[in-house]
Amino acid sequence: MTMHLQRSKVSGIALTLGGLIAATCHLFSLESSAEPSHLAQCAFSAGPVHLLLFVSLIFLLLGWSGQHSLQSSDSVIEPAAFVCLFTGILCADFLHCILEFSVFPVLGSIVPYALPGIAEATYHSATLGGLICAGRYLMVLGCIATAWSIYQGRLLRRWTAAPFALSAALMGLEVFPQLAPAIQPASKPALYISMAILGILRVTRASATRESMAEAVADRRATCSGGR
Repeated sequence: MTMHLQRSKVSGIALTLGGLIAATCHLFSLESSAEPSHLAQCAFSAGPVHLLLFVSLIFLLLGWSGQHSLQSSDSVIEPAAFVCLFTGILCADFLHCILEFSVFPVLGSIVPYALPGIAEATYHSATLGGLICAGRYLMVLGCIATAWSIYQGRLLRRWTAAPFALSAALMGLEVFPQLAPAIQPASKPALYISMAILGILRVTRASATRESMAEAVADRRATCSGGR
């Protein structure tokens, strides 16, 4: 039981830190991949932001994996939510981060005049563009599945499902070209904040359970001492 609580707390901390940092990086991102003409000016300054985002996503996915390993339900919704969000973040954000902090700054220093065209061709290529698009759809499905599993489960409060449902709605609305420019800056931060909230609840729940166990042990020892 103690090991289970420790794992729950560690995964919660990883989710919280990774989610908050990732959301902050997206909110204060210095450029957008949808506007490759700005990459030549922002490649160097945006590199550290995407490197920090990359590291935060590692913590986030480690926490998300720990969160899934602690689930004991027989429902297929929870594994589906885990796989969709994990794979979606890998495809939609990980690949983007690697390009932004490693490949594009080097190209910007060698051929700065050609960087916008290279970036546009890269992001709109059949392979990478398809992976990023698939990752976004998987993130939407993962948010829906996570919200449903939380709402149907008994381990977490039902209001915890609301941020994931909101994130799914925001990312789903990105398919409309008229709404995408206004929604894109908020959709991924909403998802990562939702995961951070889940991590905070995990940490507080584990801490409260440990305190209850410590009090129960202390009461039992006091009862045994009094009986003697």
